[in-house]
Amino acid sequence: MAGAVRCQARGAGLMRGLARIASSSLPIAAPTAVIGGRILQGDLNKIVVGFCSNIGDKCVLHAAASSPTGLSAETQIGKYVTIGNFSTLRSCTIEDEVVIGQRCVIMEGSLVETHAILEAGSVVPPGRRIPSGEVWAGNPARFVREVSYDEIAAIPRLAEGIREIAESHMGEFLPFSTAYLEVEKLKKTSALAA
Repeated sequence: MAGAVRCQARGAGLMRGLARIASSSLPIAAPTAVIGGRILQGDLNKIVVGFCSNIGDKCVLHAAASSPTGLSAETQIGKYVTIGNFSTLRSCTIEDEVVIGQRCVIMEGSLVETHAILEAGSVVPPGRRIPSGEVWAGNPARFVREVSYDEIAAIPRLAEGIREIAESHMGEFLPFSTAYLEVEKLKKTSALAA
């Protein structure tokens, strides 16, 4: 199913919004924020998004048919993962409780382990492993420092906070092809008021 479609998922409570997906089945655990402007292209392989994970504006998640590294070509996102705006993930694995900064690129076969943080603009080359509990940054991404205990505790709170904000904004999304109905209703009420 290519094109802009309503994001369908397994599980109750998924916050649904407009997303461009290229697959008939994307396992997305509820509650996950997948709202307008995201592209999840799972036409060649599977994309899995875990519980309470957030995909930022204008992100692209793609799964290749096969990986040149010999590792899995699926794109797997764990639980409580926050992916910053304009990031691109291709056939990689992101474990639970990870923060990916804005405009990051994570290439085929890469693994970002639990409690890792990628700073904004980081590029993770194919087959690279980002170890658990470390902060990495740069192009190509390099070790910066260890993640503090406070930062580890804040990762799931960040994911939950973003999900709550997205949930509060879901009332702003109108179903397909009904915007004109709302405009007509406003015109009638303003005409009656005048």
